[in-house]
Amino acid sequence: MITWDGWVEINPGTAKKLNIEKGNVIAIRAGTRTIEAPAFPYTGIPAGTLAMPIGHDHAWSFGRYVENGASGNPRDLVEGQIDKAGGLVLTVPGVTIEKTGRFVAVANADGYAYQHGRRIAQSITLKDYSDTLGEAPEITLPLPSGWSKERDFYPAHEHVGYRWGMVIDLDRCIGCQACVVACYAENNVGLVGKRNMLMGRGMSWLHIERYFEPEQPFVRFLPMLCQHCDSAPCESVCPVFAPHHDPEGINNQVYNRCIGTRDCNENCPWKVRRFNWFTWKHDHPLEWQLNPDVTVRQRGVMEKCSFCIQRVVQAKAVATSEGRKVRDGEFTTACAQTCPADVITFGNLMDPESRVSKLLNQARGYQVLGRLNTKTAIIYLKKITQEI
Repeated sequence: MITWDGWVEINPGTAKKLNIEKGNVIAIRAGTRTIEAPAFPYTGIPAGTLAMPIGHDHAWSFGRYVENGASGNPRDLVEGQIDKAGGLVLTVPGVTIEKTGRFVAVANADGYAYQHGRRIAQSITLKDYSDTLGEAPEITLPLPSGWSKERDFYPAHEHVGYRWGMVIDLDRCIGCQACVVACYAENNVGLVGKRNMLMGRGMSWLHIERYFEPEQPFVRFLPMLCQHCDSAPCESVCPVFAPHHDPEGINNQVYNRCIGTRDCNENCPWKVRRFNWFTWKHDHPLEWQLNPDVTVRQRGVMEKCSFCIQRVVQAKAVATSEGRKVRDGEFTTACAQTCPADVITFGNLMDPESRVSKLLNQARGYQVLGRLNTKTAIIYLKKITQEI
């Protein structure tokens, strides 16, 4: 995931052959037309192929929020013709590239392209999936039923009425990042700018991890967010108890308590917490885009996914006023609501008839780093693949 600038993607093997490294500005020529863009070696691009997003060039100033970039627009290389049916046909004549000798830092927020055997984004072949239909998943639910005297140090939480959880189906995820955009908008997540992105200070509560496997050349997308563990490592190390396990299983972050020690992030195996290095400003009229139901965080505070706690509270308030419990599917989180592929399902794990409870009860279910026995409330369903 690259932020703030345009770029041109090139296969790592092709880039090595041409002695091109990340950030090298290359000139792309097609006929008499030329554009320039920083190179980004990317495993998902076939050898001998270039890929470039349309519309990211900043040839003209867009004000103080966007600096003039170093990337051109591939539209400038395209020639258009009208076919016999009156349709527009876009073509690009023979393309050549060469290094310009300039360098531009590429603010990419993705990590390693490979899992290195850590089994984070897991998959299962179609045959194995068919053979395991009806079998129970190897997961430890964040409920009293998942507690074991021999395995657990802390006592089980007695959740009151609800234990909110989420199922994420990796076989559906297309990596479009609509969920990420929805999370930014719903929860007033700060935009930090290119300079801070280069320093690793991105504030996204939810991000899409992308992996390739040498033996299976298929991309695997994995939405990663706070896992809302039943035995959360962050809760036991904070000196001021800012991470808080509420009666319904949500791992809350009490902003007024947080003093910015970042001990919670050091002890989070999934690294899903974000630290506010500055108070991110929203100049007029940009403050009108903020969600009035969500606190705007300040400098020195750690923040993370809250399962859209504001929506949980609102749904419970409506249900209480009507003298009932929250119905399954009555509300959902911003990420689940926005996902075009129905990847994310949110609901009450204590309700055996809820959609989330039924989805997790299949052999594809697993927990990322489940061996740590933190009893995460995010259950992933393995991606189904074909044998090669």
